[in-house]
Amino acid sequence: MTIRYSINGGAEQVETAETLPWTKDYPVYDRLTSYVIVEGTPVCAIIMDGNRLVDLGTDVNATCSFAYWG
Repeated sequence: MTIRYSINGGAEQVETAETLPWTKDYPVYDRLTSYVIVEGTPVCAIIMDGNRLVDLGTDVNATCSFAYWG
């Protein structure tokens, strides 16, 4: 799988030849925007705090996004 993601408006990161399930942990911020695009698979999910589903994508090249302003 090829996975593209951005955290807090930063530069897009690309990871290739990844296996699923893929995870990325990062610190909590007062404000947060992020997205994940999974090329070649029909499902992606963003889970916060290890157990709370905040977005689920079920399209070809699934895309998930999340924003939080605390």
